[in-house]
Amino acid sequence: MPPRRTHTKSRNGCAKCKKRRVKCDEVHPACGNCIKHAIECDFSNGGGTSTPDSYIGSPPSGTAVRTSLPDTFLPPLQNQQHQHLIPLTGPHLGFTFSWTTTDLELMYHYSRVAPSFLSSSQNLMDMWTHDVPRIAFADKSGCTIHAMLAVSSLHLALLEPHNRTSRLITATAHYDQAVRTMGAMVPHICKDSCEALFISSSLIVVFATASPLIPGNSMENDPWNIPEWIPLIRGVHSILHEVWDWVESGCLGQMLKVQFYERTGISSDETEALNALYRLCTDTTESDADEIKDTEVSSTYFGAIHKLRKSFVSCTDPDMQFNTTSLIFQWPICVSDKYVLLLKERRPRALIIFAYYCVLLKRMEIAWWVGGRAEYELGRIERSIRDLEKWKKWLEWPVKMVRGGTQIEPLDEARSTTAAASTADSADSAASGAADVSI
Repeated sequence: MPPRRTHTKSRNGCAKCKKRRVKCDEVHPACGNCIKHAIECDFSNGGGTSTPDSYIGSPPSGTAVRTSLPDTFLPPLQNQQHQHLIPLTGPHLGFTFSWTTTDLELMYHYSRVAPSFLSSSQNLMDMWTHDVPRIAFADKSGCTIHAMLAVSSLHLALLEPHNRTSRLITATAHYDQAVRTMGAMVPHICKDSCEALFISSSLIVVFATASPLIPGNSMENDPWNIPEWIPLIRGVHSILHEVWDWVESGCLGQMLKVQFYERTGISSDETEALNALYRLCTDTTESDADEIKDTEVSSTYFGAIHKLRKSFVSCTDPDMQFNTTSLIFQWPICVSDKYVLLLKERRPRALIIFAYYCVLLKRMEIAWWVGGRAEYELGRIERSIRDLEKWKKWLEWPVKMVRGGTQIEPLDEARSTTAAASTADSADSAASGAADVSI
């Protein structure tokens, strides 16, 4: 007679899950179900029946690796009035971080190299060296420390091919914990927590930008999907907009000195290329002319190109060239929701405009976490545009600037459709989420 199975049910779930009669994952400071449904979890207020022994330091070696963003990064922002969610003080998510030897190694690596790869400005490097660790150690949720250790471990995964798998496992586990904790922090955002949320979101976006570029962690042969970091930075920007004055008046204020420059400082080659791009989105004699007969669509494209031109101008300003991430994220934050929707739909004109943005990404490759991103995105765009031959001439300039003029062959339509279907769900979940960064 086989032995009886051991009892696996738990009574330690949160009260909300018990009331709804669903299984609680018992993750603190907020369970997955409560984050998913954008409701306050009683774990975040010290409630619940007990506190499970979930890891706060580095995870056990058997922890599974998540290779994409969680489905529930932040509570939905639609139809929420953030003003009533922002008291001057709020509840801490009170955890004590339990340091492991690996964590100490990662923090040492962060302190030694991270400031220099996050900015080339001495003032900003000093801020990342001194102010950010101080904010992290004061952050009772542990979110900022997890985000710092995630980026540090991801950087080591790039530097240590022999130890890459282990580094990626550790990086992803810290990243997941940072994302989950950040989701619990958002409903309680306040003056005390806004700086930690800003730094955490910045590092989370750096991680999401770099992750597919690590060897063995890439999906470069898949058709194009909107990069995960774009909905992230846009979502957190909308959240932090409510507390912008608090962040700007504190020690992180110099990170927010981002603006478009109106002077005409771009080269004649760039001017010619961007003027041609305007024609693509206004000239009804071009391919698929019916699309731009819709005035909302044509004005959306026009606005995206206009903001892209301003970003090119910003790149020529000597004061901005030290602030790598501000230059990278300036344009994706400022484009309209309609343009992001057209990108999700893989409209050829929307993809071509993004290909021109890849030229800016190429210029920012001094940062390790951006290196290769322009080529990566451009290749996926080429594979994803239907009837590529009709549009290829519009890709000549970004291909020349990013790759020296070599174009790739598109995927055949059957392969493209199959791969697109396999990634559609992750694109939809990412597009509803969020986050902004200006490091």
